[in-house]
Amino acid sequence: MEIWATIVGIAAAVAMAAYLHNRKPAGMGRALQLGTIAAAAAISAAVTGFGLKYLTTLDNASTVEEALQVVREAPLVGLVLKENPEVETRFRRAIEAELKNPTGNGPQQTFVVGGEVRRDIIVPALRNADDASALGAIKAMQAFVKYLQGTDPALCKEFGVIGIRNPSRLSSDGGALFRRSLAAQEDAYLNGRARPAAPQKLTDQEVSRLLTEAGFTAADFEKVVGLAKLSDADGCAIIAKLYAAPMLLPSPRDGMLARYLLTVS
Repeated sequence: MEIWATIVGIAAAVAMAAYLHNRKPAGMGRALQLGTIAAAAAISAAVTGFGLKYLTTLDNASTVEEALQVVREAPLVGLVLKENPEVETRFRRAIEAELKNPTGNGPQQTFVVGGEVRRDIIVPALRNADDASALGAIKAMQAFVKYLQGTDPALCKEFGVIGIRNPSRLSSDGGALFRRSLAAQEDAYLNGRARPAAPQKLTDQEVSRLLTEAGFTAADFEKVVGLAKLSDADGCAIIAKLYAAPMLLPSPRDGMLARYLLTVS
């Protein structure tokens, strides 16, 4: 079962970014809006991705075990389950509860557990990854996006807005690049788990400065917020520019921005 194929791309969170842009809550800067979008490619790959697969499997699943197996196969989440048996128990209970009493409004119970796992386990590990691992994960995702930019800008834009809903549209080369990007994120997770805790959390102002140093303009920030309304070519271009940003910075600022894009909430 190729769980990678259902994973949502960068701007599964575009609606949230647009909401934040329109509401402009106190203290919410452009950098955080941008990071919210980037996070969906990195962390929601573990949370949203398995959730979508679970949704498509749920109707045909005859047992809780079948649904739970989907969770076990999810990138990053699967690693967490291997290390933390109690987390698998939480997912099992959520699946059983969802099957017994499906959620009518709001996130499914499995999504709630997934969000907690992301917040409490995955994000701290990725935030603790060294520069090389964090940059490796971002470079791998950049390679995937760059490939789509050159072969299918519409699919690249779709990836940014809603994720890849029809994985059969990916060529063998594109699929291989995407799987490689997920493997690189897992490597960063494992690296961070093995290192002494030294979390580094950037402020919105610091991220804004890093992105500006990497060449982002005010117009670029607005394009990210309005990604869904851009043309295929323009939307894909801003996605590609986002993933290229860390590589345009000197050390150690490149690693700092890479970790931010992997872990921002």
